Amino acid sequence: MPVRPPPSWHTGLREVAPDTYAYLQHDGSWGISNAGFMVGDEGLLVIDATMVASMAQAFIEQIRRVSDRPFRHLINTHSHPDHTGGNRLFAGAEIVSHRICREEMQRQAAPRASGEPRPALMALMPRTPAMQRMFDLVAADPGRHIPLPTLTYEDKLTLRYGETEVELLYYGPAHTFGDTLVYFPRSKVLFAGDIAFFYSMPLVAGKVGGWLEAIERIKGLDVELIVPGHGPVGGQRELEDEREYFEFLMEQARRCFEQGLTPEQAAKEIDLGPYADWPEAERFVANLSVAYGELRGEI
Repeated sequence: MPVRPPPSWHTGLREVAPDTYAYLQHDGSWGISNAGFMVGDEGLLVIDATMVASMAQAFIEQIRRVSDRPFRHLINTHSHPDHTGGNRLFAGAEIVSHRICREEMQRQAAPRASGEPRPALMALMPRTPAMQRMFDLVAADPGRHIPLPTLTYEDKLTLRYGETEVELLYYGPAHTFGDTLVYFPRSKVLFAGDIAFFYSMPLVAGKVGGWLEAIERIKGLDVELIVPGHGPVGGQRELEDEREYFEFLMEQARRCFEQGLTPEQAAKEIDLGPYADWPEAERFVANLSVAYGELRGEI
């Protein structure tokens, strides 16, 4: 179990490879997600669009300090609005995602006052101040609509920017059912979207077992630096922390499931140990609910 404190970081750009930047948002809690971009000769490749117009505008201002080239592609790493809500601000970009991500976004397109990833999961958690702030920001977002991806793929898609190849990889259900990993083989950098939550508790809206499989497959990539969907830049060590958390989750879920406890009862009975100090620890009961669904064979 991890015991080390998180490193300090702040909102802003970090160059993670030549002409490739992570846009980090502190403190990575509800709705505060990371993004990124790469500067190519023919335009910009953008990875995720943040949650609301004000966040996307701040991100674009940072981009424009580096390059005035047009937006060429915008990759949505998954369907949740904290990564897609700013899509409309990246005019001219072709929006790219996994096919299932686009389908999830279509289902979410019905008007809702909040950006929750799955209503049933949200109902299991107490409404914290950070969660309420997310709901308020989404509700107040002027002119809010989320354009859907126009280019989708199934298992892998390679985008070429001159001599640079960018691989979009689908490793199956994990955080959601349509996650995309954005891999830069030459620079050994991975933008993992919400398959990576570093130094905070992940939220499972897909499949715990699938998430563990995705982590195992990432370990097979030649990666030296990982940009998570939430939290500071890290690497394989932080990904290992996440793997250990999911193994702990499934071990405890199986034990409590076999005892006949509900997820709510199990969450009160389980000692989280150092995971109790992770931000957004309220997500544990929602994650238990998903784990129970897998143990029942429902997911």
